[in-house]
Amino acid sequence: MAALAVVLTSCGTARDTAVPAPTPAAPATATSPATPSPASSATPAPVTPPSTPSAVQFTGTVSRADGATVRSQPGTDAPAVRVDAAGTVEDFDGWYRRTDSPPIADAVTGRLEPWSRDWFRLAGGRGWISSASIRGFQPAGLPQVEWKRPSWLAVPETVELPVAFDHQDYSASCEVAALKMALTVEGIHRTEDQLLDIVGVDRRPAEVDDNGRLVRWGNPDLVFVGDPDGHPGDLTGYGVHVDPIARTARAVGATVLAAGSDTRPEDIYAALRAGHPVVAWITVDYLPATLHSFRTFDGAAAWYSTLEHAVTLVGVSPDAVLVDDPARQLAWHSREEFERGFDQLHRMAVILE
Repeated sequence: MAALAVVLTSCGTARDTAVPAPTPAAPATATSPATPSPASSATPAPVTPPSTPSAVQFTGTVSRADGATVRSQPGTDAPAVRVDAAGTVEDFDGWYRRTDSPPIADAVTGRLEPWSRDWFRLAGGRGWISSASIRGFQPAGLPQVEWKRPSWLAVPETVELPVAFDHQDYSASCEVAALKMALTVEGIHRTEDQLLDIVGVDRRPAEVDDNGRLVRWGNPDLVFVGDPDGHPGDLTGYGVHVDPIARTARAVGATVLAAGSDTRPEDIYAALRAGHPVVAWITVDYLPATLHSFRTFDGAAAWYSTLEHAVTLVGVSPDAVLVDDPARQLAWHSREEFERGFDQLHRMAVILE
């Protein structure tokens, strides 16, 4: 990364323009989970019994030392009904994943696990308990139950997804590094090399004219262009655009909800509020960019920018977006700043389940 600290290139390190985490959200970190709040003294909303109880039930034991908070609805934002003491054995008849509610660290491992946003429904409609507080799992094949947000339960204004920061392995591999982080929300774990193998890498050197201007190179709309450890500033390595990243996500089993150019920022924010991570192309440091045109080796017209970069979006607030930048760090940036960088590169984005 030393060279990237000197020259502004794609996937590079530049000045820090992050803004503080919005208030009253928790600090912007993918490893600082919310914990269940103690039982509320306010009168909780009534628990609505399931309309179609599952014929399958399973048993779990409260494993959290300080007990498990039973809530009237799935999610840490729902009123508390009571606290089940450690060791309490409960029967459950369903489960639901609240992707827009803060995750809870697992009581056994202490980590944010793939199930950290799952909630188990107590049999008989007696409430919900976070699966992170229970030793035991739903039976294989038991489908997620349907749940609709009650009108009295406010839509959260700030959402943070449980995605840990992971620095990119190569100087120009930001796109696959961003995808690697986004995939973890669905419990899919791949290395950058594995993802690059699926994306495909065209390592043929760029062809330039007498003035050093790029005239022919690989096709970033089909494969990764150049050396993943190269630099676009000297045309030794560039990167890849949106379609191959979406194709690779599907190839490893991820659900792609949307992918392409001209993505509206409003759609990205709505996806984040619903718990869906987004791989987005921005300019390094959110700066204006000049797009250059060239011909690919297969004869197609293509564009590139030496400021091209890709990040993982993992949170949103009314005025900021949480950016997991594989070349830098996890940090909040104002929506205005994000949109300025996002607008430069045809608004390319991949929205995952």
